[in-house]
Amino acid sequence: GFWLQQEASLYSNEGSITGHSQGIFIFQKKAKVKRGQRVRLLAQVAEYHNLTEFKRVKVLKTCARNQPVPAAVSLTLPVKSLAELEALEGMRVSINQPLLVSDLFGTGYGLGNHGQFAVSSDLHFQPTELFTVQELRSGTAPVMDKKLDYLLVDDGHSALFPKFIPFPNSAGFSANNPLRIADGINQLSGVLHSYGEHYILIPDAASNIRIESHARSKQPKVSLQANLLIASMNLQNYFNGSPSSFKQRNVGFPTSRGAKSYSAFVLQTQKLISALAVINADVIAVMELENDGYGEHSSIADLTRALNEKFIAKQQYQYIVPKQRQLGNDEISTGILYRNKKLKSEGAAKVVDVGYSRPSLLQKFTLDKQSFYLAVNHFKSKGRPCKTEAEDVFQGHCNQARIRAALALTNFIKYEVEPESPVLIVGDLNSYSKEDPLLVLKEAGYKNLNSIASLNLAASKFSSNASFSYSYQGYLGNLDHALVNDAMLPFIRSIDHWHINSVEDELLNYHTEDNGQSYPSIDHYAEPDAYRTSDHDPLVIGIEF
Repeated sequence: GFWLQQEASLYSNEGSITGHSQGIFIFQKKAKVKRGQRVRLLAQVAEYHNLTEFKRVKVLKTCARNQPVPAAVSLTLPVKSLAELEALEGMRVSINQPLLVSDLFGTGYGLGNHGQFAVSSDLHFQPTELFTVQELRSGTAPVMDKKLDYLLVDDGHSALFPKFIPFPNSAGFSANNPLRIADGINQLSGVLHSYGEHYILIPDAASNIRIESHARSKQPKVSLQANLLIASMNLQNYFNGSPSSFKQRNVGFPTSRGAKSYSAFVLQTQKLISALAVINADVIAVMELENDGYGEHSSIADLTRALNEKFIAKQQYQYIVPKQRQLGNDEISTGILYRNKKLKSEGAAKVVDVGYSRPSLLQKFTLDKQSFYLAVNHFKSKGRPCKTEAEDVFQGHCNQARIRAALALTNFIKYEVEPESPVLIVGDLNSYSKEDPLLVLKEAGYKNLNSIASLNLAASKFSSNASFSYSYQGYLGNLDHALVNDAMLPFIRSIDHWHINSVEDELLNYHTEDNGQSYPSIDHYAEPDAYRTSDHDPLVIGIEF
């Protein structure tokens, strides 16, 4: 199709964005019109996914050629109301202000599916990352409607799964030339389109968009004072199939949650090891590990062997084996890898039943005669409803389950851990910083290290508002946390969310066969590097004992 815009001299409101749109989309397959033609047509008015358009064109007559196109109307984000955008639907617009890439998912796997990404005047944080539910319900929290500051930018082609994505520059998207959240743009111009709840800018030419990429971080920031590093990382479903011997590894694929093929699993392992080797932590807490026990062919054994290939003997890892054969009945579990030649694990790990969430793992360690406890957690997710509770409009599904998990964890520690012992709680708590489960932990005396500015070495890299570990539908926030009691706090020297995942596009992950649709796409972007190893950023804590 094509867009038709009234000549400026005939505007009823002199092109004012408070008036009615002077442009419209003409749906016509194989339309034989060119830019600058003046046409007259007869067609049927229709609404398609909230887009006003002409379809079933019966008459299309060219009245003139090589005419100047109407001047672009100035647009500034954020708008005061969506009516401003609706009044420009189908018209040429120009944005001349600093913008940031704020979302790569858009209408669904946006960059890979449609060649789309979103821009905003600033990065947006989950409301409950910054404000409590009470503040949000009372209306006292200064939260902007993200829709007023959110515009999709399209590559200008209707074909799904484009083989070439013209962003961030004319060289095209690749693992070494990525488009990332927080990249900058200072000028955009094109036609304003709409689809569903999204407004989309179709640029005059995608090659004319100038995107200023920010440099990737090559390693996490860690205090030089630290003599012990602890990392926490969601592995995004590390499932190794069903190997029965070391010679026959490529069986059991596709897995129920992880890699769909053995080659994808190999890529997943390579990417994870690339990241974990750079982090170089002494203790690694992991989530979304296949819950297949602790035998020599288990997922945690595979991960440990692969990681140990990167280190000399005295730096290698072993994994914690609880008394139970596996942790609970869920498909995924938590785990702990540690350098047994540097610090000692004391006694068997304790498994904490936290109800509807995955069981937590509590292990005591000792370094240089100083002992501490590490609790590794993965609370129930927000994605699917729990049978016994309604969805919380601010905190998502299963908030009560996460509250119960936080209560069960703190009560277990209270009665099972020696008084005054240093305790570090880490994991994917599936709760943003001001949500109820984090408030439960706070009330129990635990301090969230993400909120201590003096420890957060990279908090202001992307925004002064908050740190983050996850991106979802154009919102940033922390789902991955590290909390300490008063006895542990004096030993903490630094904390950093290493942004190798949340700001990167899904095209770079190990799911090379996965595009969110029922038909395959061409995914040739992923490399065996540290970027987009998971959908969560790893958390790295520097400790000095």
